[in-house]
Amino acid sequence: MTNIEYDVLSFSRRQIAEDNTEIFYFYAEKGIEQGIIGVYGNNNQTLGIWHDNPEYVGNLSECTTIDTAISKKCKRLLQKGMKALDGTYGQIAVIDAQNGRLKAWVALEKKDNDFSDAKLLRNVFSPRCITTIGTAAVLADIDANLEDSIDAGNGAYDTEDGLKIRDHNWRTGGYGKMTVREALVKKSNVAMYKMTQVAMGNERAHDVWQEMMDHPHSTNAMEIAASTWSINHEDASVYPTLKGDSVEVAPHNTTTPKERQYIKEVLVGLNKAGGIQADYAPRGIELAGVYGNWGKDYYTEDNTLTETSFVGFFPAPNPRYSICVFIHRPDEPSHSPKDLATSVVNELISWLMKH
Repeated sequence: MTNIEYDVLSFSRRQIAEDNTEIFYFYAEKGIEQGIIGVYGNNNQTLGIWHDNPEYVGNLSECTTIDTAISKKCKRLLQKGMKALDGTYGQIAVIDAQNGRLKAWVALEKKDNDFSDAKLLRNVFSPRCITTIGTAAVLADIDANLEDSIDAGNGAYDTEDGLKIRDHNWRTGGYGKMTVREALVKKSNVAMYKMTQVAMGNERAHDVWQEMMDHPHSTNAMEIAASTWSINHEDASVYPTLKGDSVEVAPHNTTTPKERQYIKEVLVGLNKAGGIQADYAPRGIELAGVYGNWGKDYYTEDNTLTETSFVGFFPAPNPRYSICVFIHRPDEPSHSPKDLATSVVNELISWLMKH
């Protein structure tokens, strides 16, 4: 047994058995598991007891706020969406927007052309879907106005330091001049990058943008749903602990009221007339939310998709629920956010509003 075999290996204790055999115990971590390994001193044989590492895998066994009916509905819709979008792994989380408690968190994976329950991986989803949210917050921070003007040009923008930024319509001429609000609700990458440059300067904007676009899988559906809903919460951020019905409350010391106002206005505007998501927004419900559709190389013509997602809360004036849905879709470029909306999101929103 060597350190090379494990991500973490540390001595725990030494014990002498009734037959005077020495047993050395070690704490170990490997991948998403952690365990205790016993090594017999007389022959170096090992025996290990392993379980999921809570740092990497969510465990709902002690969470008392889970709604069985919501969980079953989420699982059925996630399977439907993964079939429609050829997904390999996905999660849905539902947060009660009245108190921040977790109502559902489910995961499925595809194996041998069938779908089965999967581990609630904590570091499996990229927060790039909330890039628009981050840009809105940056603008509020520098006291910019959403009605200010910005020029997205022809939808293609190459920086001096090597970034290639493209709007979804760059092949047809781009958006040109518009207001900051219009740029955000149309999700113009060129405009958002230029806004970041104004706020942070060229060098810092490059680093921040690169980090946002290349951000590794570092979060999950539950965390993103809780974070997005907390934007709407005036007093503090609230996160489920998965222990009983308790939540962790953290004062808003990183976002200002103006930042939260801008973010909410943009999340609502995305789904109204003029917003890029308006055509597939649910009818009769004011939705504050954003879709993400990300590829292996987002800045070139190689848009091989790897992840599609939605996060939002509703109804926007007085939210009842916050949800996050994401599906991994390696090498499957033929679907758009509209397909996620029609196969999963809109039906889930409609059902939850009646639940």
